Amino acid sequence: MAKNALKKDVDGFLNKYFSFEKVESPKTGYLALEGKISVLDRNDKLWGQFEILILVNEKNYPYTIPIVIEKTEIIERDWDFHISKEGECCLNIPHKLLKLKKRGIVFEDFYREVIYPFFANYHYKVANDKYANGEYEHHFKGIAQFYREEYGLKDYEDIIALLEITISGIKHQPNKQCPLCGGPKYKKCCRKKVYSLRAYGLYRLERDLALFRENSLKTESISV
Repeated sequence: MAKNALKKDVDGFLNKYFSFEKVESPKTGYLALEGKISVLDRNDKLWGQFEILILVNEKNYPYTIPIVIEKTEIIERDWDFHISKEGECCLNIPHKLLKLKKRGIVFEDFYREVIYPFFANYHYKVANDKYANGEYEHHFKGIAQFYREEYGLKDYEDIIALLEITISGIKHQPNKQCPLCGGPKYKKCCRKKVYSLRAYGLYRLERDLALFRENSLKTESISV
């Protein structure tokens, strides 16, 4: 079923984007597409072109995130430009990609909404010294940024408490005081955050909790 869905979606994509073609995949179990992506500005003036390789997991599609490799080496191999030394593009904060993965993607939509904006943003940054939609951090800083922007939490201890309650699975009375921030009713306070976080899966949340505990201890040792 997954292969059939992927074939249908990719065939539809190739009928619209003629600069791409199927190629032999360097990675077992992945469908590979190679081609040129042309970035245009608001006046339809060509900003630049990139040769890219896109790898899609055939077994897991649509519940997967494609791997995108920039082959022309136009983008400097540096995390400041969200790209690894091997040319693999860091398309967004892991949690936002995980959310897409769990929901399931349509390949053409993913190309249009995630892949193309990544390369357009590179040219915008070169021209304006900043990204059009703001910057996102990498590694633990990117995770902290996600909790700050998605849930309005800056204090590591507050994030740790939220993660602990979410992971525990303990059900709290919706009309009683919020166990996280002390609000009068849990259902009108932090319950939405808990339910939202559960969608990312226990494995991701446990990793986040370990990272926030570790970095919280580092922050305490520095301040002492």
